[in-house]
Amino acid sequence: MSRATQIGLTIAGVFGFKRAPARTPLGRVARNSERALTIVCLLYLGLLCFPQVMFGYNVTEKGVTVYSRAPLPPEATARIDEAVALAGRSELAVPGRTERIFVCGNPWLFRIFAPLSSQSFATSWPVTDNIFLAAADLEKNVARSSAPEHNQRSFSGVAAHEICHGLIRHRVGLLRGIRLPAWISEGYCDYIAHESSFPEDVGTKMLREGREDASPSFHYFLYRQMVRHLIDDEHLSFDQVVARAAQTAQVKADTVAALKSQQP
Repeated sequence: MSRATQIGLTIAGVFGFKRAPARTPLGRVARNSERALTIVCLLYLGLLCFPQVMFGYNVTEKGVTVYSRAPLPPEATARIDEAVALAGRSELAVPGRTERIFVCGNPWLFRIFAPLSSQSFATSWPVTDNIFLAAADLEKNVARSSAPEHNQRSFSGVAAHEICHGLIRHRVGLLRGIRLPAWISEGYCDYIAHESSFPEDVGTKMLREGREDASPSFHYFLYRQMVRHLIDDEHLSFDQVVARAAQTAQVKADTVAALKSQQP
């Protein structure tokens, strides 16, 4: 038996195929269930890697392709231009990089592609870098989430935010990128997007008064302010920001202090 055949049989065995026949009815049911689950998992992985089969329309501009299940408006190219311009502000920007953005437009479809973040505006999958948006109106430059409040942002800002997640993984590596604290990974992406879903004036006032909101939207706003403070006030590079990953409490305190000092 060749080496390639041995490897093939080993892989088949891992996935529930080419094993010794089950000797009992219960064993046969378990074996068939295992194989069915394996097939479903493989189909799901294939869909995550090649979701284009579910999106009938697309527009490409400056290396970014937006896919949708409904016709895209003429304004789509302008929205892509705006997202590319925002992402290009990052020192992590990679010339010639391509991006794929899939606008689900349906909460159940988005839940398939983002099972752990179904109330988010979007998600960016590691390895493939495929970006999935919950819902968007490119004509009005609006992205929406299913969260009960603070559920609207600009499409261009959300797209730039998710593109930036891919840029971070490209810069620091997949595993390190996944392990970065949220205040850096999400805060930097919102810093580049130049927006958060939480109202700017309300969030700034709350931080200056030592108050916080329990919503994820507020936390993203706080994370953006922390990164903004390090980059704009302390003039740190992205790598220097990452080097302070373990100093969450200190960075937060310094950020609040800076906001108070800048109060009119």
